[in-house]
Amino acid sequence: MSCAETDPAVYDLVRRHVDEIVLVEDEAMVEASRWLWFELGIAADLSGAASVAALRSGAVAFGPGRTIAGLVCGAGPDGIG
Repeated sequence: MSCAETDPAVYDLVRRHVDEIVLVEDEAMVEASRWLWFELGIAADLSGAASVAALRSGAVAFGPGRTIAGLVCGAGPDGIG
C-alpha cells in the first residue's frame, strides 16, 4: 500500500484475477488489526489488515457462490509478528 517499488508481475496478476478494489478508512484498518490480534493472535500492521477491514466493514459484498480471498501481512506494530 505504501511500498517503495512493486514488481510489474503484480499488476499482471491483479489484472487477471481481481474483479474489484475497494477503499477502507484508517479506523477500519485499526479495528481489523486489533480484531486479528485479539481473536486470532495475528499481529498485522494496518495495511496488512486492510483486506480484513474491507470484509468486516461491509465494503465488500459477499455471499453464496462468491470466492473471497484476503491477504494479511505485515510485521505487526511491535515488529515481531
